[in-house]
Amino acid sequence: NLVCYVRGTPFLSYFDMKKDFQVTKHNLNQGAGNAGFTDHCSFAVMDMVPHGDYLALATDTSRNIIIEFETGKQVRNLYGHQNDGFSTPKLGWSQNGQYLYGNTQDASSLVVWDIASATIVDRLEGHGNTIRDLFSSKLSDTVVTTSFDKKTHI
Repeated sequence: NLVCYVRGTPFLSYFDMKKDFQVTKHNLNQGAGNAGFTDHCSFAVMDMVPHGDYLALATDTSRNIIIEFETGKQVRNLYGHQNDGFSTPKLGWSQNGQYLYGNTQDASSLVVWDIASATIVDRLEGHGNTIRDLFSSKLSDTVVTTSFDKKTHI
């Protein structure tokens, strides 16, 4: 499947590559606390990263969301960082899927969340400015970051 998000909509669109691009939409307002909204979403998805049965979503509201890939069901919300509509949130998974890595616009650190507990377990320092992109290897626990300080860290 190919998953796309259109800013200003409450849906992720799943395109089935094997079924002539048949589209299935998953509403991001699923679950408790959505106040009954079906056509409005109070955040925008800025980055998406899959890992096995899950998809991590970085938003512009200082919230990262873990959803089940097939159903779109929200299983975790991760907080403790800062991102808004002017930031460039980026995400990456650890090799085994236990941790999620993400940047934050208010610091030059890489934030590490434990998925099971939904808590921040580490902040990796080293850049002199905000991290603008990251890559995490599926073959090892190697993470590469690049920053507005014009440096790349492995």
